[in-house]
Amino acid sequence: MYNRFTHNDRVEKAMSFKLIRTTRAFYVALVISFSMITSIAWGLTVDNVIGMHQAKVPASVIIQTLQSAGASSNLSLADVKRLKKAGVPQNVIDAMMPSKSSTSPEPEPELEPEAENDEEIKAEQSEEEKKIAEAAKKAAEEAARKKREELKKARMKEIARRLAKAEEYLSDQDYVQALKSFDEFLQSDDQSPEGTAQAQFGLAEALFGLGLYANAMVNYEEILQTAPEENPVFEQSFYRFRQCSQMVSYEGLPGALTDHYIGGFSPKFQDSYHYFLGKLFFSAADPERAKLYLEKVEARSSDYARAQYVLGLIAVNEADNDFGGLIKANQYFQQAITLAEQETYQDELRRVIDLSYLSLARIAYTIATDIPDSYDAAIFYYRKVPSSSTNYIEALYESAWAYFLKGNFRRGMGIFHTLDGPDWESYYLPDTHLLEAQVFLNLCRTQFAQEAIKRLEKKYLDLKPTLKLYLESYEESIFEAFVKKKLKKGLDLPRRLHLSVLADSRFNESYMNVSRYGSEIKAIEDNRETFGSELTERLLERAKDLVEQGKELLSQMIIQILREREEELDSLDEKVERMRFEIEDQNAQRLEKQIEDSYDGEISSDAEKAISQNTASLLVGDKYQTWPFEGEFWEDEINSYRSYLTNQCREEE
Repeated sequence: MYNRFTHNDRVEKAMSFKLIRTTRAFYVALVISFSMITSIAWGLTVDNVIGMHQAKVPASVIIQTLQSAGASSNLSLADVKRLKKAGVPQNVIDAMMPSKSSTSPEPEPELEPEAENDEEIKAEQSEEEKKIAEAAKKAAEEAARKKREELKKARMKEIARRLAKAEEYLSDQDYVQALKSFDEFLQSDDQSPEGTAQAQFGLAEALFGLGLYANAMVNYEEILQTAPEENPVFEQSFYRFRQCSQMVSYEGLPGALTDHYIGGFSPKFQDSYHYFLGKLFFSAADPERAKLYLEKVEARSSDYARAQYVLGLIAVNEADNDFGGLIKANQYFQQAITLAEQETYQDELRRVIDLSYLSLARIAYTIATDIPDSYDAAIFYYRKVPSSSTNYIEALYESAWAYFLKGNFRRGMGIFHTLDGPDWESYYLPDTHLLEAQVFLNLCRTQFAQEAIKRLEKKYLDLKPTLKLYLESYEESIFEAFVKKKLKKGLDLPRRLHLSVLADSRFNESYMNVSRYGSEIKAIEDNRETFGSELTERLLERAKDLVEQGKELLSQMIIQILREREEELDSLDEKVERMRFEIEDQNAQRLEKQIEDSYDGEISSDAEKAISQNTASLLVGDKYQTWPFEGEFWEDEINSYRSYLTNQCREEE
């Protein structure tokens, strides 16, 4: 028994010695690697030793690392004080001092451990290794982070010094000198991501201050391609970019903007960012990605109302007249109105309110096919659009159809006759005469229906041949013909069609872009001497590229609108042919029945007086009052106009 215990003692002693040697070797390798990471060019310093001590590296391992690396040096008194203050053991401090000799004891012979104890030792060793590795990794990462921060601060300080004069010009609103100074910095070879972003932002701000919004927007967009964490002016650049896009329509896609993480910014900024990206994807006909961003906008800013409106439009398109889908869209528009009508946002979101009411009216109008009472809801929402709105005529025109389809012919015809007046001549509303003819036909007034058809033909259908020839002649040079009036043999677009294109919001948006680009080119050329030839040419090159792109888009838009007019006139022609057949059929029936008296009632004396005096009849309150028509209408009273028509159809016996 004695011999067995003696033997075990010897084995444990040998195993312990082996473990110490193995672990120590691992520590040495790990610490040397750590030292190479943090201080590869200059050996182990006082800071390195303090760092290893704080990372919980055992003192024996630090000493062996110092000895293996030959890193001992003459420590100053200040160094010794720092080491002691940091809690570094005295034996480690001693090891950092030059030693006179270095001898290693002869190792004792190693004995093979038992298998079971060997597994336990390996497990303990592995756990210890993990702790050391993790501590070393954290220390290395922290050291690297601090180094990066120090370098970044140094770079930003140098950038601020170099850009100080340019920033001063910008602050003093001396935009020309600011532009030149920032551009000079950007043309230099010594660049960094932070410096480039800072200088490009200053350049864009100077361009913005000079009113060169197209050039400014391009620079803001370039800045936004850099990740926010490397871009100290990301937030300011985004707000300016969005502001520019309201002055010069942006036709691009978000690009790198979708790759950025913006979780560190304020909630207001995140809402603005998400709405803008959603709107861009919607404009690019990508509704799925649009919804992805629009649904992130929360009900805490004006952008929520805008996002809800766009989501409503997407829902309408996806519904394809499905009742459930339209109800979902209805909810989006209601939510947009609820926030937009708050006193805080009313002025800012007036257009969102008008468009949302118009959309609600159109939804009600659509479902009225199955639910006739919805025409009343449609009329209610149409009347919510004020006369000051750019969508007022649309709402008025569509409400007239709602009146007609719900059976209120007088109200509908009153509005249609009003819109046929001179004040709304520029609006392209050919269906007014078609509806007029249909109403007359429903009331068995075939002669009036034929006269309405003739008016429609004269005002609209007679334009078809000229429109067709115009498109054939100028399809490749439509911008020159339509905008600059460079005509072939005097062939021009009829005025009514020309005005209909000018009134189209799509044309206006594209045309304003081209006009803005052209104005910028002139402004740049006027300042050639001030800007300098090199900067002037670069600015001109960019502006001229934008002009050419804008002209191409505008030409495509003009062709698209005119093609739509051509299709509408073709469709209208078909409807007129059907209407003529119905008129002839009704006349034939009347002749067959030999109806002598085609009138079922008398026209009111008030209406007869109005007809004889060429006047409009206006319903004021619950009384009729006749006002002489002098070529104008009162916009706030248009919805009160009535057409005096009586039914001349004979009751079926």
